Amino acid sequence: MTNNSKNIKLNEAIKNRWSPRSFSNQPVTDEMVELLFEAARRAPSSRNEQPWIYHFAKKRDESAFNRLFECLTEGNKVWAHSAQVLMVSVVKKNFDYKNLPNGKAQHDVGAANISLAIQATEMGLQVHQMGGFDKGRTTELLNLDKENFEPVTMIAVGFPAEETEFSEEDKKRMEQHKSRKDQKEFVFRLHEQKLS
Repeated sequence: MTNNSKNIKLNEAIKNRWSPRSFSNQPVTDEMVELLFEAARRAPSSRNEQPWIYHFAKKRDESAFNRLFECLTEGNKVWAHSAQVLMVSVVKKNFDYKNLPNGKAQHDVGAANISLAIQATEMGLQVHQMGGFDKGRTTELLNLDKENFEPVTMIAVGFPAEETEFSEEDKKRMEQHKSRKDQKEFVFRLHEQKLS
């Protein structure tokens, strides 16, 4: 058996994923959108419940896109208009089994969203997830049963603008993405002698 540890490296899509605030006019095809949702579909979930639902509108679907856009906070409206697709990730709160509360549902939607984001990066796209939106208004727009479903994030999707077109704020955000905590700040190996 050979040791391949020298060939192990961080996945390029994970390394290159970031959340731009400026997108190009290049359209996102239906096939691309379908592949993003296929990546989300393959995410892990508790009891394989897959408690995620997505609603989306492409920019060319002007009326639907604008209705989602109007649910955003003013700060996000400043830049999200340049996205080619807007999505809403929605969590199903309860398990199908006996309608019991699913305490892992939010985590599982997050796993689906990051799968989608990594797939987007692999394809040359980027996504920007946003918590800044009106959940009540979005719930009404999507006609969700609020006892069982809740919007989690709004997601802007598109090809990132050329760096030469970045605003100073975009440049700062890209630099922020490169700045990450050292593993020693958040990773702690348990040794047998330290366990009670």
